Amino acid sequence: MAHLFPFQAYRYNRQIVPDLGRVVTQPYDKISPEMQEEYYRRSPYSVVQITRSLEKNQNPDTKYPAAAATLRRWIEQGLLIQDPQPAIYVYYQDYETDGETKIRKGFITLLDLKRSASGILPHERTLAGPKMDRLQLMRSTECNDDLIFMLYNDDRLAVNRILDVQASGCAPEIEVKDDFGALHRVWSVTDRSAIETIQEAMAAQELFIADGHHRFETSLNYMRECEAKGWAPAGLESFDKRMVACFNTAGQGITILPTHRLVRDLPQFDSRAFLKAAGRYFDSKEEPSAEALWAAMKEGRRLVHIFGFYPEDTRRFYSLRLKEEARRDPLTPAHGEAYQDLDVSILHTVVLEKLLGIDEAKLVAQAHVDFARDRDACIRRVNEGKYQAGFFLNPTSVEQVQRVASLGGRMPQKSTDFYPKLLTGLLFMKMKISKP
Repeated sequence: MAHLFPFQAYRYNRQIVPDLGRVVTQPYDKISPEMQEEYYRRSPYSVVQITRSLEKNQNPDTKYPAAAATLRRWIEQGLLIQDPQPAIYVYYQDYETDGETKIRKGFITLLDLKRSASGILPHERTLAGPKMDRLQLMRSTECNDDLIFMLYNDDRLAVNRILDVQASGCAPEIEVKDDFGALHRVWSVTDRSAIETIQEAMAAQELFIADGHHRFETSLNYMRECEAKGWAPAGLESFDKRMVACFNTAGQGITILPTHRLVRDLPQFDSRAFLKAAGRYFDSKEEPSAEALWAAMKEGRRLVHIFGFYPEDTRRFYSLRLKEEARRDPLTPAHGEAYQDLDVSILHTVVLEKLLGIDEAKLVAQAHVDFARDRDACIRRVNEGKYQAGFFLNPTSVEQVQRVASLGGRMPQKSTDFYPKLLTGLLFMKMKISKP
């Protein structure tokens, strides 16, 4: 069951920060070094001042306390102000993908970690490094400045209808366009009846984590840590809650993009030898251009598992189609059928592990493989000699995510890239903690 609560969020004071586009950011794990520098240039009040220190300020003994001091100063100076009443916040995202305009409709709320955790379904594996980084930040700031992206499924659209009523006829209290062109709109809902109706409608829902697996596990770890110290919640907003955004998969606004793989630092990597070895599992074909490869991948995705391959040593494009006889064999015998049917699982098991020798331990150590959303950026980085090859995937479907999660499975990390991202800095949840 999903135990959800309204809360009194902190948000930017528009009298001091009239242009929210200069202070909100993409999620911390989607911020490239170039984006980070740009966020710092835009405003001294950018939320990146809290979420991610510049590389020159990476001393763990100072960067997390510095983030906490910045947050405390912003609250004391009135840069961040708290809403006077508890609210659930309607959150709409208007965006365009493949020439189609969509609206993703959801709401921001507090999730009771203790009572809801067992019913939250993850779908991706996590890495130790990012969890420790987020835990140290949470220890210092005692704050949620970002959102965990949750999915639920309700064909009746009961909550969506309530959200539409609450958002109709009034201007959004927060409206900001992100760097990728998506429009983010937020309204606060303080009407007790509407809040209770949303809570009741969500009570029986299973929640799936779309984005934020590391942050969710970090929140659970921090709650256990606080309890072990004998600390107690001193209000509704505390360590036993987590700020989340919930979206209905039946609402026609969910888009998943692929996350591509870039391979580096492999000894004696040779693309011709790789293609020869890959012939055991794949039919390979050289494509005349990147556009031809993308077209082949799009056309073939409904019929076969198909991947793209672009090596630095030849700078040629190849499509890799999984052979029918390879499909009949269990490529990932330790996992169930839902896992085996994923492109990303086949790529990790067959290409990375069997053919390139990059096993799970090396992935966890973040050796040899990096991730990127943009195909053109992948090609550019390979051409610059930063990587030996790029591997391109088709997107995972929402149905595949739900199927794996509902069966208790975990996909490889970075299996999904839900678009658009939820902005960091729209709202803040500052914890109230009693420390004996």
